[in-house]
Amino acid sequence: MWWWMFIMWWWMFFLWRWRFLVNRFVLQWHLSENCNLKCLHCYQENHKPIQLKYEQLVKIYDQFKELLKKKKMKGHINITGGEPLCNPHLFKILDLIKKDENLITFSILTNGTLINEDIAKKIKSYNPYYVQVSLEGGKNTNDYIRGKGTYESIGKGIDNLKKQNIFTSISFTATTLNYKEFPKVVKYAVKHKVDNVWSDRYIPLGDNEDKSLTLNVEQTQEYLNIMNNEREKLRNKRKNTTSISMYRALQFQKTNDFAYGCTAGDTLLTVMENGDLVPCRRMPIVVGNLLKDNMYELYKNSKVLKELRLNKIPDDCSECEHSEMCHGGLKCLTYALYKELNHKDIGCKL
Repeated sequence: MWWWMFIMWWWMFFLWRWRFLVNRFVLQWHLSENCNLKCLHCYQENHKPIQLKYEQLVKIYDQFKELLKKKKMKGHINITGGEPLCNPHLFKILDLIKKDENLITFSILTNGTLINEDIAKKIKSYNPYYVQVSLEGGKNTNDYIRGKGTYESIGKGIDNLKKQNIFTSISFTATTLNYKEFPKVVKYAVKHKVDNVWSDRYIPLGDNEDKSLTLNVEQTQEYLNIMNNEREKLRNKRKNTTSISMYRALQFQKTNDFAYGCTAGDTLLTVMENGDLVPCRRMPIVVGNLLKDNMYELYKNSKVLKELRLNKIPDDCSECEHSEMCHGGLKCLTYALYKELNHKDIGCKL
Protein backbone atom coordinates (compact mmCIF):
# COMPACT_ATOMS: atom_id res chain seq x y z
CA MET A 1 0.00 0.00 0.00
CA TRP A 2 1.15 3.54 -0.76
CA TRP A 3 1.31 4.65 2.89
CA TRP A 4 3.55 1.71 3.80
CA MET A 5 5.87 2.56 0.92
CA PHE A 6 5.94 6.15 2.19
CA ILE A 7 6.94 5.02 5.69
CA MET A 8 9.68 2.78 4.33
CA TRP A 9 11.01 5.62 2.18
CA TRP A 10 11.11 7.93 5.21
CA TRP A 11 13.01 5.42 7.31
CA MET A 12 15.54 4.84 4.52
CA PHE A 13 15.99 8.60 4.22
CA PHE A 14 16.64 8.91 7.97
CA LEU A 15 19.14 6.05 7.96
CA TRP A 16 20.96 7.67 5.04
CA ARG A 17 21.25 10.93 7.01
CA TRP A 18 22.51 9.11 10.10
CA ARG A 19 25.09 7.03 8.24
CA PHE A 20 26.30 10.16 6.46
CA LEU A 21 27.71 11.43 9.77
CA VAL A 22 29.31 8.10 10.64
CA ASN A 23 31.93 8.76 7.97
CA ARG A 24 32.79 12.21 9.27
CA PHE A 25 34.99 13.46 12.09
CA VAL A 26 32.67 15.11 14.60
CA LEU A 27 33.56 18.09 16.77
CA GLN A 28 31.16 19.02 19.55
CA TRP A 29 31.82 22.69 20.17
CA HIS A 30 30.58 24.42 23.31
CA LEU A 31 30.82 28.07 22.29
CA SER A 32 30.14 29.42 25.77
CA GLU A 33 28.51 28.62 29.10
CA ASN A 34 25.93 31.38 28.70
CA CYS A 35 22.41 29.98 28.92
CA ASN A 36 18.93 31.38 29.49
CA LEU A 37 17.90 28.26 31.44
CA LYS A 38 19.24 26.32 34.41
CA CYS A 39 18.02 22.75 33.97
CA LEU A 40 17.85 20.36 36.90
CA HIS A 41 20.00 17.66 35.26
CA CYS A 42 22.45 19.90 33.37
CA TYR A 43 26.07 18.74 33.30
CA GLN A 44 27.39 22.28 32.99
CA GLU A 45 30.00 23.00 35.63
CA ASN A 46 28.75 26.52 36.30
CA HIS A 47 26.68 29.23 34.68
CA LYS A 48 29.30 31.99 34.67
CA PRO A 49 29.65 33.78 31.32
CA ILE A 50 32.89 32.12 30.16
CA GLN A 51 33.18 33.17 26.53
CA LEU A 52 36.18 33.29 24.21
CA LYS A 53 36.89 36.18 21.86
CA TYR A 54 35.99 35.73 18.21
CA GLU A 55 39.68 35.56 17.23
CA GLN A 56 40.20 32.70 19.69
CA LEU A 57 37.22 30.82 18.24
CA VAL A 58 38.65 31.26 14.73
CA LYS A 59 41.94 29.77 15.95
CA ILE A 60 40.07 26.69 17.21
CA TYR A 61 38.10 26.38 13.98
CA ASP A 62 41.30 26.52 11.92
CA GLN A 63 42.82 23.77 14.06
CA PHE A 64 39.83 21.54 13.31
CA LYS A 65 40.31 22.14 9.58
CA GLU A 66 43.98 21.21 9.97
CA LEU A 67 43.03 17.96 11.73
CA LEU A 68 40.59 17.09 8.94
CA LYS A 69 43.26 17.72 6.31
CA LYS A 70 45.77 15.48 8.08
CA LYS A 71 43.17 12.77 8.72
CA LYS A 72 41.95 13.10 5.11
CA MET A 73 38.37 13.27 6.36
CA LYS A 74 35.40 15.56 6.10
CA GLY A 75 33.99 17.00 9.28
CA HIS A 76 30.82 17.85 11.14
CA ILE A 77 30.44 20.37 13.98
CA ASN A 78 27.71 20.14 16.62
CA ILE A 79 27.44 23.71 17.89
CA THR A 80 26.14 23.94 21.43
CA GLY A 81 26.71 25.67 24.76
CA GLY A 82 25.27 26.55 27.28
CA GLU A 83 22.80 27.90 24.80
CA PRO A 84 24.51 28.65 21.46
CA LEU A 85 21.97 31.37 20.61
CA CYS A 86 23.21 33.31 23.66
CA ASN A 87 26.64 33.63 22.04
CA PRO A 88 27.16 36.86 20.05
CA HIS A 89 29.68 35.13 17.76
CA LEU A 90 27.42 32.25 16.67
CA PHE A 91 26.50 33.56 13.24
CA LYS A 92 30.05 34.73 12.51
CA ILE A 93 31.18 31.16 13.16
CA LEU A 94 28.44 29.93 10.82
CA ASP A 95 29.81 32.34 8.19
CA LEU A 96 33.15 30.51 8.43
CA ILE A 97 31.52 27.10 8.11
CA LYS A 98 29.46 28.23 5.12
CA LYS A 99 32.66 29.12 3.27
CA ASP A 100 33.86 25.55 3.90
CA GLU A 101 30.54 23.81 3.21
CA ASN A 102 32.21 21.21 0.97
CA LEU A 103 34.41 20.19 3.90
CA ILE A 104 32.31 20.75 7.02
CA THR A 105 28.62 20.36 7.84
CA PHE A 106 27.07 21.57 11.06
CA SER A 107 24.15 21.14 13.44
CA ILE A 108 22.90 23.30 16.29
CA LEU A 109 22.01 21.78 19.67
CA THR A 110 19.69 24.22 21.45
CA ASN A 111 17.06 24.36 24.17
CA GLY A 112 14.74 25.80 21.51
CA THR A 113 13.23 28.56 23.64
CA LEU A 114 14.89 31.45 21.76
CA ILE A 115 14.01 30.40 18.21
CA ASN A 116 11.60 32.97 16.82
CA GLU A 117 10.67 33.26 13.14
CA ASP A 118 13.58 35.58 12.29
CA ILE A 119 16.16 33.36 13.97
CA ALA A 120 14.75 30.27 12.24
CA LYS A 121 15.03 32.03 8.86
CA LYS A 122 18.59 33.06 9.64
CA ILE A 123 19.57 29.53 10.66
CA LYS A 124 17.98 28.19 7.47
CA SER A 125 20.18 30.48 5.35
CA TYR A 126 23.23 28.54 6.55
CA ASN A 127 21.78 25.15 5.58
CA PRO A 128 22.17 23.21 8.87
CA TYR A 129 22.26 19.43 8.73
CA TYR A 130 19.75 19.45 11.58
CA VAL A 131 18.72 21.41 14.66
CA GLN A 132 18.31 19.47 17.90
CA VAL A 133 15.93 20.67 20.61
CA SER A 134 15.65 19.18 24.10
CA LEU A 135 12.44 18.04 25.81
CA GLU A 136 12.17 16.11 29.08
CA GLY A 137 8.63 14.73 29.22
CA GLY A 138 5.09 16.01 29.55
CA LYS A 139 4.38 19.64 30.45
CA ASN A 140 4.67 19.31 34.24
CA THR A 141 7.81 17.17 34.19
CA ASN A 142 9.54 19.16 31.46
CA ASP A 143 8.83 22.47 33.18
CA TYR A 144 10.02 21.05 36.51
CA ILE A 145 13.33 20.04 34.91
CA ARG A 146 13.82 22.90 32.42
CA GLY A 147 11.83 25.76 33.93
CA LYS A 148 8.28 27.08 33.94
CA GLY A 149 6.90 27.85 30.49
CA THR A 150 9.58 25.99 28.54
CA TYR A 151 7.19 23.28 27.31
CA GLU A 152 5.23 25.88 25.35
CA SER A 153 8.23 27.93 24.19
CA ILE A 154 10.03 24.81 22.93
CA GLY A 155 6.98 23.94 20.82
CA LYS A 156 6.91 27.44 19.30
CA GLY A 157 10.62 27.17 18.51
CA ILE A 158 10.13 23.81 16.81
CA ASP A 159 7.21 25.15 14.78
CA ASN A 160 9.37 28.04 13.57
CA LEU A 161 12.10 25.61 12.50
CA LYS A 162 9.64 23.39 10.65
CA LYS A 163 8.16 26.39 8.81
CA GLN A 164 11.64 26.74 7.30
CA ASN A 165 11.79 23.01 6.46
CA ILE A 166 14.75 22.50 8.78
CA PHE A 167 15.36 18.87 9.77
CA THR A 168 14.51 18.96 13.48
CA SER A 169 15.30 16.44 16.19
CA ILE A 170 14.17 16.13 19.81
CA SER A 171 16.65 14.92 22.41
CA PHE A 172 15.30 13.27 25.57
CA THR A 173 17.57 12.62 28.57
CA ALA A 174 16.27 9.65 30.55
CA THR A 175 16.45 9.97 34.34
CA THR A 176 14.65 8.24 37.20
CA LEU A 177 12.27 11.23 37.21
CA ASN A 178 11.10 11.05 33.61
CA TYR A 179 12.03 7.86 31.71
CA LYS A 180 8.43 6.61 31.73
CA GLU A 181 7.33 9.81 29.98
CA PHE A 182 9.07 9.01 26.70
CA PRO A 183 5.66 8.31 25.04
CA LYS A 184 4.59 11.88 25.89
CA VAL A 185 7.70 13.20 24.15
CA VAL A 186 6.90 11.12 21.07
CA LYS A 187 3.30 12.40 21.03
CA TYR A 188 4.63 15.98 21.26
CA ALA A 189 7.09 15.29 18.43
CA VAL A 190 4.38 13.95 16.15
CA LYS A 191 2.13 16.93 16.94
CA HIS A 192 4.89 19.39 16.00
CA LYS A 193 6.00 17.36 12.96
CA VAL A 194 9.48 16.73 14.37
CA ASP A 195 11.60 14.57 12.07
CA ASN A 196 13.39 12.45 14.65
CA VAL A 197 13.41 11.64 18.36
CA TRP A 198 16.41 10.15 20.08
CA SER A 199 17.33 9.51 23.69
CA ASP A 200 20.20 8.60 25.93
CA ARG A 201 20.59 8.17 29.66
CA TYR A 202 21.54 10.79 32.24
CA ILE A 203 25.21 11.06 33.22
CA PRO A 204 25.91 12.39 36.76
CA LEU A 205 28.31 15.27 36.06
CA GLY A 206 28.90 18.92 36.93
CA ASP A 207 27.10 21.11 39.44
CA ASN A 208 24.03 18.88 39.34
CA GLU A 209 25.82 15.57 39.85
CA ASP A 210 23.03 13.48 41.34
CA LYS A 211 23.49 9.74 41.09
CA SER A 212 19.91 9.17 42.25
CA LEU A 213 18.82 10.31 38.77
CA THR A 214 20.83 7.50 37.13
CA LEU A 215 18.82 4.52 35.85
CA ASN A 216 19.68 1.12 37.32
CA VAL A 217 19.57 -2.07 35.26
CA GLU A 218 15.83 -2.72 35.77
CA GLN A 219 14.92 0.88 34.97
CA THR A 220 17.23 0.89 31.95
CA GLN A 221 15.60 -2.22 30.52
CA GLU A 222 12.11 -0.80 31.12
CA TYR A 223 13.14 2.45 29.43
CA LEU A 224 14.52 0.57 26.41
CA ASN A 225 11.29 -1.43 26.14
CA ILE A 226 9.26 1.79 26.25
CA MET A 227 11.42 3.29 23.49
CA ASN A 228 11.14 0.24 21.27
CA ASN A 229 7.36 -0.01 21.76
CA GLU A 230 6.96 3.63 20.70
CA ARG A 231 9.26 3.05 17.75
CA GLU A 232 7.15 0.14 16.50
CA LYS A 233 3.94 2.14 16.92
CA LEU A 234 5.32 4.92 14.73
CA ARG A 235 6.55 2.49 12.12
CA ASN A 236 3.01 1.18 11.73
CA LYS A 237 1.32 4.58 11.78
CA ARG A 238 -0.07 5.87 8.48
CA LYS A 239 1.25 9.17 7.09
CA ASN A 240 3.76 9.46 9.90
CA THR A 241 6.98 11.40 9.27
CA THR A 242 8.50 11.18 12.77
CA SER A 243 11.10 8.50 13.44
CA ILE A 244 12.70 7.23 16.65
CA SER A 245 16.36 6.35 16.41
CA MET A 246 17.75 3.67 18.71
CA TYR A 247 21.46 3.60 18.00
CA ARG A 248 22.82 4.61 21.40
CA ALA A 249 24.47 2.34 23.98
CA LEU A 250 22.52 -0.86 24.81
CA GLN A 251 19.58 0.06 22.61
CA PHE A 252 20.49 -2.74 20.19
CA GLN A 253 19.35 -5.20 22.89
CA LYS A 254 15.74 -4.35 22.01
CA THR A 255 15.99 -3.64 18.29
CA ASN A 256 18.38 -6.39 17.12
CA ASP A 257 20.18 -3.69 15.14
CA PHE A 258 23.93 -3.32 15.26
CA ALA A 259 25.54 -2.51 18.62
CA TYR A 260 26.56 1.09 19.22
CA GLY A 261 30.27 1.73 19.72
CA CYS A 262 31.47 4.92 21.43
CA THR A 263 33.62 7.10 19.12
CA ALA A 264 34.93 9.51 21.79
CA GLY A 265 38.63 10.15 21.26
CA ASP A 266 38.52 8.47 17.84
CA THR A 267 36.24 10.36 15.44
CA LEU A 268 34.66 12.54 18.12
CA LEU A 269 36.31 15.34 20.08
CA THR A 270 34.77 18.08 22.21
CA VAL A 271 35.93 21.66 22.74
CA MET A 272 34.76 23.33 25.93
CA GLU A 273 33.85 26.98 26.36
CA ASN A 274 37.37 27.86 27.63
CA GLY A 275 39.19 26.02 24.84
CA ASP A 276 39.80 22.79 26.76
CA LEU A 277 39.83 19.66 24.60
CA VAL A 278 38.08 16.59 26.03
CA PRO A 279 37.06 13.26 24.43
CA CYS A 280 33.36 13.95 25.00
CA ARG A 281 31.35 16.45 27.03
CA ARG A 282 30.04 13.56 29.07
CA MET A 283 33.60 12.30 29.63
CA PRO A 284 35.30 15.57 30.63
CA ILE A 285 38.92 14.40 30.87
CA VAL A 286 40.96 17.45 29.83
CA VAL A 287 43.79 16.53 27.45
CA GLY A 288 44.92 20.07 26.63
CA ASN A 289 43.80 23.60 25.82
CA LEU A 290 43.55 24.81 22.23
CA LEU A 291 44.56 28.37 23.10
CA LYS A 292 48.08 27.06 23.73
CA ASP A 293 48.08 23.48 22.35
CA ASN A 294 47.42 22.13 18.85
CA MET A 295 44.33 19.97 18.27
CA TYR A 296 45.95 17.50 15.89
CA GLU A 297 49.03 17.08 18.08
CA LEU A 298 46.81 16.42 21.10
CA TYR A 299 44.74 13.96 19.09
CA LYS A 300 47.84 12.13 17.94
CA ASN A 301 49.80 12.13 21.19
CA SER A 302 47.36 12.29 24.12
CA LYS A 303 47.62 9.18 26.29
CA VAL A 304 43.92 9.42 27.16
CA LEU A 305 42.78 9.65 23.54
CA LYS A 306 45.10 6.85 22.42
CA GLU A 307 43.74 4.67 25.22
CA LEU A 308 40.16 5.34 24.10
CA ARG A 309 41.03 4.47 20.50
CA LEU A 310 42.15 1.03 21.64
CA ASN A 311 38.49 0.31 22.53
CA LYS A 312 39.44 -2.08 25.30
CA ILE A 313 36.70 -4.46 26.35
CA PRO A 314 35.92 -4.47 30.11
CA ASP A 315 36.80 -7.71 31.87
CA ASP A 316 33.16 -8.45 32.72
CA CYS A 317 32.21 -8.15 29.02
CA SER A 318 34.88 -10.50 27.68
CA GLU A 319 32.48 -13.42 27.14
CA CYS A 320 29.70 -11.37 25.53
CA GLU A 321 29.01 -11.96 21.85
CA HIS A 322 28.44 -8.22 21.32
CA SER A 323 31.63 -7.04 23.01
CA GLU A 324 33.58 -6.30 19.82
CA MET A 325 30.98 -3.71 18.80
CA CYS A 326 29.51 -2.59 22.12
CA HIS A 327 32.84 -2.29 24.03
CA GLY A 328 31.07 -2.16 27.38
CA GLY A 329 28.20 0.19 26.58
CA LEU A 330 28.01 3.80 27.75
CA LYS A 331 31.65 4.61 28.57
CA CYS A 332 30.87 8.07 29.89
CA LEU A 333 28.41 6.64 32.43
CA THR A 334 30.96 4.07 33.53
CA TYR A 335 33.60 6.79 33.92
CA ALA A 336 31.22 9.05 35.86
CA LEU A 337 30.40 6.26 38.31
CA TYR A 338 33.82 4.57 38.67
CA LYS A 339 36.39 7.10 37.32
CA GLU A 340 37.78 4.37 35.08
CA LEU A 341 36.52 2.28 32.18
CA ASN A 342 37.05 -1.38 33.13
CA HIS A 343 33.39 -2.00 34.01
CA LYS A 344 30.42 -2.93 31.90
CA ASP A 345 27.50 -0.53 31.55
CA ILE A 346 25.39 -0.65 34.75
CA GLY A 347 22.25 -0.82 32.61
CA CYS A 348 23.30 -3.99 30.78
CA LYS A 349 21.29 -7.16 31.44
CA LEU A 350 23.62 -9.51 29.50
